[in-house]
Amino acid sequence: MNINMNINIELMLEELKKEFPKKVYQEVDLIIYDRHKNNYFLDDEFQEKKFRNLFINYKTSMVEISSDKYNVFDIHTSILIEQEELAVIGKVISIAVKHLSKIEFEESN
Repeated sequence: MNINMNINIELMLEELKKEFPKKVYQEVDLIIYDRHKNNYFLDDEFQEKKFRNLFINYKTSMVEISSDKYNVFDIHTSILIEQEELAVIGKVISIAVKHLSKIEFEESN
């Protein structure tokens, strides 16, 4: 386990690795933003309580999971998702949301 990584984000990555074949997992790209609009890749130090956005990229599809100042979540995509990519994206969202729900977020101002 990476010492700089948050436990819930680390557990999310471990589950993604177990759930998908290596070829698929390697094509999933996750980028996290905090409430100050700083971006983090998954090996960067990140304070998960300040989570704001998670971008999930897979092949030609991109989905954003974001939280507002009241920690209400929105899942958004601005592109159509290819049918063969939808199953992967859906499963990644399900796993990500499961682990994000375990974080005790700070309220933002």
